[in-house]
Amino acid sequence: MGFLEVIGRAFGGVLSPLVWQASLLRGARLVHADGVVYCAAVKALAVEGEVGALADRLAGPALVRLSSALWRWRGGRSERRPDVLGVAVRFRASEEVTPVASKGDQDLIFLSARRFSLLPIALFTTKTRDFLANDYYAQLPFEVEGFGRAEFRLVPLRAETEEGSRLERLERAAASGVALLRLEIRRGRTRGRWMAVGDIELYEPVDIDQNALRFDPFRTGRGIVPRGLLQATRLATYAASYIGRMLGARGRGRGASTRGTRGTRGGARRGGGR
Repeated sequence: MGFLEVIGRAFGGVLSPLVWQASLLRGARLVHADGVVYCAAVKALAVEGEVGALADRLAGPALVRLSSALWRWRGGRSERRPDVLGVAVRFRASEEVTPVASKGDQDLIFLSARRFSLLPIALFTTKTRDFLANDYYAQLPFEVEGFGRAEFRLVPLRAETEEGSRLERLERAAASGVALLRLEIRRGRTRGRWMAVGDIELYEPVDIDQNALRFDPFRTGRGIVPRGLLQATRLATYAASYIGRMLGARGRGRGASTRGTRGTRGGARRGGGR
């Protein structure tokens, strides 16, 4: 662990009590409180070299959560407000539909902003009414086994714009087989060309306990490891958010009402955040 990562973990520890308290009061994550989860399949596109080896490791089942960052989903009003959208992907070791991670799983988290420093601009440039109308960036650097320092992004297949809410548009795209997110990689620090790794196809919404579904950038079962100061701050703050929202949801009686629907497929329930 480098010096900057030590500083980042310490800074995250300082922030974590604030994140815990805010998540406790909200009964959900501080940001990305509402979302929808899809079962997905990852198809490798690269077949040769370092990228091909990565594509082979990531191919298979996945869970994908799509969410908005700031506003709760009450009617359609939130879709017309400035916001950023997020996509969290869990590359799964099995096809079991569960909020519990397995050994070998890998989590990657993306936002509709190129950099954290550009988040204020992204609030007004994100097309909040359509999940498939934005590119999504992991923003921070990773160390990838067999590849080195790297950055990631998701580029959706632009489905034809239709009427309806963003959830309805996404459901229609998935039913038509065009809810595709292309995962791309490029070497960190070089600003080189983006290279296609694989396509993530969303095919079925899943009803799952989203408060218990914890995406963690330090879940690195496929050899993609977060690096750098800002990445390190996430270790404590993500854990604090999880604990706070679970306690808050239990205090409001949500845990008992959602426990019986865990792991079933069908209409996707909106719920707790990343």
